Amino acid sequence: MDRCKRPALMLALFALLLSCFAASSPRTDAARPSAESFKTVAYYPSWRPDSQRQKLQYDKLTHIIYAFAIPTADGTLRPLENAAGAQALIREAHAHGVKVLLAVGGWSYQNIPLEDTFAAATDTAQKRASFTEAIVSMCDQYGFDGVDMDWEYPRTSGTYRQYEDLMLRLKARLQPAGKLLTTAVPGGVSLSGAPYASSMAFTDTVLQTVDWVNVMAYDANNTNHSPYDYAVHAANYWRYTRALPAEKVVLGVPFYTRPGSISYESLLKADPKAGLSDTITYNGQTVWYNGPATIAAKTQYALEHLGGVMIWEITQDTADASKSLLSVIHETVQSASRFSDVPSGAWYAESVQAACDLGLMKGTGNGRFSPARPVTTAETVSLSARVHVIHQNGSDPLVQGTPWYQVYLDYAHQTGILTDALTSQRLSTPITRLQCAILLRRALPDSALSPIRTVEGIPDLSPDTPGYDAVLTLYRAGVLTGTDAAGAFSPHATLTRAEAAVLVSRMLDPNRRVSH
Repeated sequence: MDRCKRPALMLALFALLLSCFAASSPRTDAARPSAESFKTVAYYPSWRPDSQRQKLQYDKLTHIIYAFAIPTADGTLRPLENAAGAQALIREAHAHGVKVLLAVGGWSYQNIPLEDTFAAATDTAQKRASFTEAIVSMCDQYGFDGVDMDWEYPRTSGTYRQYEDLMLRLKARLQPAGKLLTTAVPGGVSLSGAPYASSMAFTDTVLQTVDWVNVMAYDANNTNHSPYDYAVHAANYWRYTRALPAEKVVLGVPFYTRPGSISYESLLKADPKAGLSDTITYNGQTVWYNGPATIAAKTQYALEHLGGVMIWEITQDTADASKSLLSVIHETVQSASRFSDVPSGAWYAESVQAACDLGLMKGTGNGRFSPARPVTTAETVSLSARVHVIHQNGSDPLVQGTPWYQVYLDYAHQTGILTDALTSQRLSTPITRLQCAILLRRALPDSALSPIRTVEGIPDLSPDTPGYDAVLTLYRAGVLTGTDAAGAFSPHATLTRAEAAVLVSRMLDPNRRVSH
């Protein structure tokens, strides 16, 4: 991102163009982040007037990145530009539940590229240590929620090791304080999708270290600036070639033109029909940009394959929320959070939404939840592990791998949720209600399952049956209520996804439990 150079349509139109784009989309991930965990990240430049904050739609963002803190060759930082504006931005964002990160670097400062400055600032271990402390100190001084490193770019010919060491040092300082570490990365590929060797300067160690990468999938060319296909190529490089988990890839989208770096807001003022296309003639020159349909298509792709979208940069959006590109992103995300196979009046509908909001469950793809589908043992172990870790930490930091459930299986063994070794065949088998109850009971301490109902016994379950005490505890805590008026448990019946959503949402949210 160059700090010097870069500066409601009908839903039917979006749907039409999305269908055209869909044909070129590659595979769908079986275990991608849910719409509820989707990140909408916006860069906010320090050089914009404070009045620009007035048009920020905080309720449509999850993170803001304040750009930029500028490095010096001796391994320090220049004083933060518009510090008062940054503090006001942080206050307003925090009031809306939005986190704010500090971006370090950018493409240039006062028209001089910063690559050589970064190289000099990190050319010795002592400088890297000082640089790390300067960044963390500024982050703490103003109350930022983390750091986004925007070194454009480390090189495989030398500086990539300096960059890697710097990132490891930052992680060691930021993680214990609960602060985020992200990095901006290039698209990584040509317009046709061929990987660039220079992208390997962002080593696997760095990719494992950061919370996510912000993929600058734009500026590949002036003509047909940042088309949908290029965004997919760039995302595929980081997601599949570099094997990053879906939630760690955030796709960058531009809110400006090439050539000219003209803001989307300016385009609309010059031509109200600019929202119908990706190119117009502006002051006699043909310019390319991402109109609402392309932004919607990219967001939909990110929802299906990645962890979020990133915007360069948010002040270039229009202040008219009905025509805003950020509104397009938000509406696309919101639409994805509503499952087509969960009727609004269904007995489990609220629980499905609650389970997704709590980070416990997600859809099965193509806008579906599959409420009647049986839940496997692997899925139940994972649900129990998520209940435990979210109860302990407030969120689920576990990163899925191969197979997708392995991290949860390991966690369940470590915490005592799971006491037996399970074969892959057993893990893929649908679980019974009794087996599920035993695992869920182990996911929470006694203090989190205090009795709120008087239940003396369970009609169809003998006190001698292994797991009886676990079931009785969940009955008394209001998590389980039985399958009929008599309170029968149906211990050997297969558990469905709808039933699982009800149970796990009650486990984590006591307000959802049944007291009668």
